[in-house]
Amino acid sequence: MASKADFDEEQWNDLHRGVTGAGMLVALSERGFKTTFQETHALAKSMAEAHTNSPSQLVRDLAATKGTGWKVSSSPDEVREGTVSALKRSVALIQEKDSSDLEPYRTFVVTVAENVSAAGKGGDEAEAAAIATVKAALS
Repeated sequence: MASKADFDEEQWNDLHRGVTGAGMLVALSERGFKTTFQETHALAKSMAEAHTNSPSQLVRDLAATKGTGWKVSSSPDEVREGTVSALKRSVALIQEKDSSDLEPYRTFVVTVAENVSAAGKGGDEAEAAAIATVKAALS
């Protein structure tokens, strides 16, 4: 099983931005102050739960990484494009390092996105499309 020590800074940033970007992509797909606040809280809660409960060292290390890796000023398009790119690079990277970490990573990313979606009310079609984008990037 891989851990943070197995990746350089750029690689780690891709892995982390893939996870947080998936949650942000869902949150940004349907905007509203209260909903975005609830979804952001769900993102943080998902990360905390994975840090404590995941059997994967890679997932625990990623979940412990502070911040989102995104700028406050990042547009929805930047988040979408950056997330898709980061997820695709992450899948290739994990396959190179230790393919046994790929399924836990995929599950982690999708769980974060789905938890964010479940936290808000409304925007189901837009959020479903965002989750489909995340899943496609992970395949």
